[in-house]
Amino acid sequence: MVDYQTNPLSVDLYSRVMASAFDEKTVIGVPTAFQMFFGRPETNSQTIYSPNANAVDIDIIRANERIAALVPRGTNGRMIKEPQENTLSQRFTNINRVFPLVVEEGDIEASQLLNRLAGENPYERRERRERLRALSLREHQEQVRRTVRLFEVLAAQSILEGKMDAILGTADPDQQYDFLRNSAHFVTLITQWSNAAADALGDIDDAWDLIRENAHVSADMAVFGEGAFEAFLQNTDLLAKADNRRFEMILVSQEMPVPARFSRFISAGMTARGRLLTPRGHEIWMFTYSDVYTDSAGTATKYMPNEKVLVCYSGARADRYFGPPELLPDIPARRTFYQQLFGFDVSMPNMPPNIANEGAAVTPGMFFFDAYAPESWQRVTARMQAAPIYATTQTDAYVVILNAV
Repeated sequence: MVDYQTNPLSVDLYSRVMASAFDEKTVIGVPTAFQMFFGRPETNSQTIYSPNANAVDIDIIRANERIAALVPRGTNGRMIKEPQENTLSQRFTNINRVFPLVVEEGDIEASQLLNRLAGENPYERRERRERLRALSLREHQEQVRRTVRLFEVLAAQSILEGKMDAILGTADPDQQYDFLRNSAHFVTLITQWSNAAADALGDIDDAWDLIRENAHVSADMAVFGEGAFEAFLQNTDLLAKADNRRFEMILVSQEMPVPARFSRFISAGMTARGRLLTPRGHEIWMFTYSDVYTDSAGTATKYMPNEKVLVCYSGARADRYFGPPELLPDIPARRTFYQQLFGFDVSMPNMPPNIANEGAAVTPGMFFFDAYAPESWQRVTARMQAAPIYATTQTDAYVVILNAV
């Protein structure tokens, strides 16, 4: 049976201690804007912790907007030829896949424990065991920062591509989580916005219509790559329509503040640019997202590519799942190892962290920490594992313009 939990549980003493020392301030500066689409209680999105199951079931939900049927009065029993199909609720597609795995390790050499740590009083003379615990915590904090950046890459991939890699950069469909987005929701423009003949406003209106027709919700936000937004502002057709007052675009100001429902995206790294009322009467709040990460090749890469535009409904359901680590069950010898090397008192373990910020981008329960030492006993390796899946459950609530510039 799959063990799903809506609240995280630390599985061993080491994880409890390290998670209780976790402070969300340690990830300040790590952008989480795309992660803000996921796990929001107010949109019925779920955060599922599954520490004891290797696979996960993901349900992709689709609705419809059919109307009821009219039938002749005075008919007893069912008609042979029905004027409409029977009602069907809760129609969805189920995807069963194995969780991915993130592993980050950092070595702490025995020689490091003989030297003063940064910020340590020269006359304090801390024990080596205290320094080991402080160094392991610092290793874990850096591992968390790296992993949260990876979370953002995966969340962006899920939103922008409708699928998420189990192995980054793979082209193997067996190594991807495909959330079955309608292919029409990936738009390649025939005329890009830098062209004077382009109809940028019409392209946004068309994206709004796709979301209305296939997801049955109304788009209310657009996230622009920086290059796409610059081309949008300079589009000849847009400027002409502005002169004729055929649409309205108002920049953010005290008189036109950003609605509260978008504040989570702004606090996580997006920049609110203004409110757009399109020629077809659709209200869209516009954002740009400029943050970058460094990939495995050492190249600075934007989470939101320059040429893309995301049009979406901010309240779409998007679930996130966090699976188990690859660790053997805890045993007394391991607990003794932590007690003797790190100074943890196994008779008085810390309580698991009290997670009060439901729906936050990052919580301690997303991570598993442990440590091990080789037979040489010359170092300790501090390890962190995570197993994230970011699923765009209401998958057709997103349209991506692939080549605005």
